[in-house]
Amino acid sequence: FFFFFFFLCNSTFYVLLCTYLKRGGRAEWDDEAVTLAENSWTSSALSAAVAGIILSNYMGVTARVVPAAESTMWPKLASGELDACLEVWPSGHAEDIATYVGGGTVVDAGLLGTVGRIGWYFPDYVLVDYPYAANFASLDELHLRTIFDVFNYTLYDGPTAWTSHDEAICACNGWNLTVVHTESEEQLLARVDDAISRRAPILFYLWTPHQVFSKHNLVRVSLPVYTASCYRQTEICCDYPEEDLLKVATQTLQDNPGSFRFTQMFTLKREDQIEMLSYVAYSNLSITESACAWVQNHADTWRLWVIDRTDGHGPRLQVVLPVSLVALFLALLVAVILLAIVAHQIRQRRRMRKINIELETQNKQLLTALMGTETVEGELLDTPVESVIGILKTFLQGKVWTEQEKLQLEFVIGMIASRKLFRFDDNPEVSESLEKDVKEYLYDQILQKTYSVHTIPTDNVDVIEWDELQQTDLALLSMTGAWSFSGVDFVTQCEEAGKNPFELLLMHFLREHSVLDTLTTINVPKLQQYMVATYMMYKDNPYHNTRHVCDVAQAVHWMILACDNVMQLQPLERFALLFASFIHDMSHPGVNNNFLIATRDDLAQTYNDISVLESMHVSSAFKLMAQPALNFIADFSPHKYKEFRSLVVTAILATDMAKHVELFAEWKAVLASANVNFEDAAVRLKAMIIILKCADLANVARPWDQCHEWALRVQNEFFLQGDKEATKGLAVSPFMDRNSQNIPKMQLAFAEFVGLPLFESLQKVFPDVETLCSGTRANIQLWNKEAGGSNVLRRPGHVASNAHLRPAPVTMKVGASPMLHASMSPTLKPPPVTLTIGRSPQLQPICITPNTKASPSLKPLAIPTLISRNSTTLVVSPLPAASANPAPVVRSPVTLLAPE
Repeated sequence: FFFFFFFLCNSTFYVLLCTYLKRGGRAEWDDEAVTLAENSWTSSALSAAVAGIILSNYMGVTARVVPAAESTMWPKLASGELDACLEVWPSGHAEDIATYVGGGTVVDAGLLGTVGRIGWYFPDYVLVDYPYAANFASLDELHLRTIFDVFNYTLYDGPTAWTSHDEAICACNGWNLTVVHTESEEQLLARVDDAISRRAPILFYLWTPHQVFSKHNLVRVSLPVYTASCYRQTEICCDYPEEDLLKVATQTLQDNPGSFRFTQMFTLKREDQIEMLSYVAYSNLSITESACAWVQNHADTWRLWVIDRTDGHGPRLQVVLPVSLVALFLALLVAVILLAIVAHQIRQRRRMRKINIELETQNKQLLTALMGTETVEGELLDTPVESVIGILKTFLQGKVWTEQEKLQLEFVIGMIASRKLFRFDDNPEVSESLEKDVKEYLYDQILQKTYSVHTIPTDNVDVIEWDELQQTDLALLSMTGAWSFSGVDFVTQCEEAGKNPFELLLMHFLREHSVLDTLTTINVPKLQQYMVATYMMYKDNPYHNTRHVCDVAQAVHWMILACDNVMQLQPLERFALLFASFIHDMSHPGVNNNFLIATRDDLAQTYNDISVLESMHVSSAFKLMAQPALNFIADFSPHKYKEFRSLVVTAILATDMAKHVELFAEWKAVLASANVNFEDAAVRLKAMIIILKCADLANVARPWDQCHEWALRVQNEFFLQGDKEATKGLAVSPFMDRNSQNIPKMQLAFAEFVGLPLFESLQKVFPDVETLCSGTRANIQLWNKEAGGSNVLRRPGHVASNAHLRPAPVTMKVGASPMLHASMSPTLKPPPVTLTIGRSPQLQPICITPNTKASPSLKPLAIPTLISRNSTTLVVSPLPAASANPAPVVRSPVTLLAPE
């Protein structure tokens, strides 16, 4: 039925059309000559040349291309002296369009297909000495005078016949720039080429698309923002708009249907114009030769615009026969498909029961083999897991085992079948030896499993307000190659010097790894601007802040260098890994994924509770990169962009600690092979993931003073989250309750069970990263001393060492007690006191040394004390001692100004 229906309809249409043509039916398309306007810039001349070639050679229409100035073109169109102009910039002809197109004497022929933008430009090397030079709109008078002096107070423009508002923009904004008009586009480009060859500053008028952009790296000046109302004013003060170029034609051209339809269909994309402009600029072809070359290379494009009228009887409509044949073929194909579907339905109904029976039998056989209740001799199992289980069962049955050995083998088989090989809680020897709060912390932070059931309120949930904490410290760029590098000190040093830490650090690393020498398509000025914007995206959290990012980035740089003698990363891989280290915590709110999920935050809703923060970090980074001014990889090929994005996304999503066990297991599987093949891109990617994860956790392996400071910072951030949880009625997460803090125990749990095993796995293939392991082991010993002198969390096989190490003194800024101020004048405030407190693991007398510069009247005290801490108060209370000099009594608590 369908076949007959389609065949009948198609045949009827074909017969009627043939009969119509046979009877002489025709459209009067005997077009007269067409005159096309050629403006004084190259792209306009190329557009007119392409149209003239196609009209003359493929449509039999006499086409003439006539030079025409923009100012005199519109009256000639209205009078019929010109028939069409194929490239009109609307912003420069708003009044003409309103007068002639609105008046009906000129017809809008549609869009050309190219988006153009006029503006002021200068070479990018000017930004090296004057990074602010691109933003005229926001510069103060001093910087404007400076940058105008760099350009000799001169703006080079094209011929006066061009559409230009440069004099009006300068006058309206009070800029004393002299606009110098050249006689032609060639003369303007010659001035630009001469200045760039001498690396001299030059400011000039130009537009896109243009061939010069493929030759030089140019920067567009940011003028006052364009608005439609601005162009309606007498004096234009704003930037040129981004606009779709137009085509216009005369009313008389509508009497020539073929030529008018061609004018409407005529479209040139930006790529087409750039191709022809390149022929002119770099192949030394003329305008006509360039247009001919494009016509020859793009026949499939322009044939859609053409109406063939060369047979003398009107249009041949060459598409009629092919379309008819295609329609017949489709009708036959539809009929065959329908018949096949019906036949398949009939056969499937007959076979359904048989197939179901066979599937049930196979499922029973597989289940029997998996559970060990029946072994089918000689049967090939479907998966490697089943093969392993079968081998172990055969091994178990082929020998007489002791009861203990049999139980162990059965335990191995059961664990493989249950897919619980890498679950932390399935190791009773380790799990049962841990204290309750340590187990809760590992469950909550690493495995992200619920150890105890909490009730989440569904109403009266307050809006979370993030606390901002101040950060201080010093660093030197020369230390970026050393493991003793401090991200805290580095950021402070950069801020005091007025430099952006991210920009300085990344550019230093890219030079160290020769990335910019090979990836030449990276736009360096945009990359620098992007890093400045990225720095501003980070919040001032106690831990997840710009200092942590610099610490992680330096660790990645250090580990890449340490791994170079074993694994040579490709330049794009190095760039992706270094870039990922800077954005891996972008816009971090200072709380973890569990908190966002528990409070049903918008981020958790957006990313479906899966790697919420990590997905947000990488999404924010690429959204920021989407801005044209910050898109430093805009010149990457689609393949290279896809590879770069894949590397960055994969690496950052892997920093989610919920995936730690799975990724660590995959990495250990790679190490289990006889030879680790780093020629394989997939193996290198796994190594990159582990490097970024190690760098993210590297604070546990840093020198003790840094390790201790980062521990305080992360504990402070934990306390802030715990406060929010308590405020919202949630159960406070492990180690986040400021009323029951235990920093050494938390750090030992993390270092012993997460950090050290990860570092040791990396050392197996990269021996030069041994500093990670030795630093972590040394810090573990020091944390054990702070915890009370015993290794409260000892992993199997871990041997205590470095018992001779002693912690360094800690300096705390202490303000006098408010209770001691009660009797003083309200206007007087005592100066802060700096106490240097030496830690004593055996609770020996502690020496308290005041800062005599701040408080000259204070003297050092040597008193037996017992120190108890909470988050804000250091209480010093005397102990009874058999001393000839009784210790003074401190009657009130001493309030800390900052928890250093």
